[in-house]
Amino acid sequence: MKTLFIGLGALLLCVACGGGKGSGKTDGALSAADSVMVADTMAAVSSLPDNLDGTFDDFVYTYASDKHFQLSRTCFPLPCTENGERIEIPRSEWEHDALYANQEFYNMLFDTEADMDYEKNVDVDSVYVAWLFLDKQRTRRYHFGRVRGHWMLQNIEEASLKGTPNEDFLRFFYEFCNDSTFQRAHIKSPLKFVTTDPEDDFRVMEAFISVDQWFAFRPVLPTDRMTNINYGQPYSAAAREKIVTFRGIGSGYNNTLFFTRHGGSWRLTAYEDLSN
Repeated sequence: MKTLFIGLGALLLCVACGGGKGSGKTDGALSAADSVMVADTMAAVSSLPDNLDGTFDDFVYTYASDKHFQLSRTCFPLPCTENGERIEIPRSEWEHDALYANQEFYNMLFDTEADMDYEKNVDVDSVYVAWLFLDKQRTRRYHFGRVRGHWMLQNIEEASLKGTPNEDFLRFFYEFCNDSTFQRAHIKSPLKFVTTDPEDDFRVMEAFISVDQWFAFRPVLPTDRMTNINYGQPYSAAAREKIVTFRGIGSGYNNTLFFTRHGGSWRLTAYEDLSN
C-alpha cells in the first residue's frame, strides 16, 4: 500500500510540474498514459531507499542510472530551449539520459574555496547540472528543482558559453588540457602539492613539486567536455581564482586544481590529491 501511495504521489508531482497539460480529464479518472506512469513509478520506487530527496547528491545518481525513476522525476512535457527557441518533449519521446553516471569522474567549478561549501548546503532547492563543451564553447544545462519536497528535472537549456562569467577561463582551460607545451608554460614552479599521508589517511601533507613531477602525478584532464554542478555558487568574470574539482563516481577519487589569474592569463598554482 505504501508503494501505491508513493506512486500516486509521484504522478501528482508530474501534474504539478506540467500544470496537468494533456489530461483532458475532469472526473478524476487516469488516462492510459497516466496509468502507465503510475505503474512505472511504482516499480521504480518499490526497491529504492526513502532518503533519496535528502540532498541533491542522494538523488541525482539514482535519477541518472534508473530509467523508470528518471521518468517519474521528470516534468513532462519537458521544456527545452536552444538558442532562444523553445520546444517541449513529451514523455513518449524521452530517451534515458545517464548524465555523468557513466563517467569515471565528474567536475565542478568554483571561484573561491569558500564557495565550495555550497556543495554541502542541505537547504538548496535548485541545482544546475551542466555539460560544458569546451571545444565548441557551448553548454547544456539541466535544471533540477524541488517540487513538494521531491527533486524533479524541470527544464533543459542549450546555449553558447560566450558572454558567460566563465568564458575566459574555460577557453584557457581547454588549451591547458590539450596542449602540453601551453600547459607547461602555465604552471607555477615549484607547484604546491597537497596529498594524504601514506602512513595516516587522516592526515595531509604539503610539499612542492617540479613541473616535470606534475606531468607524472596529474589527473586525467578533460579534452573536449567537462561537467559542472551549480549548487548556487556565484561566478564572476573578474574572479582572480578558479577551482576545478575531479570527483570519482563510486570511488574515493578526489583531485582539485587551483588556478590564479596571472597577468592577462591563468596559471595552475596548487594541486590537491586527496583520493583514498
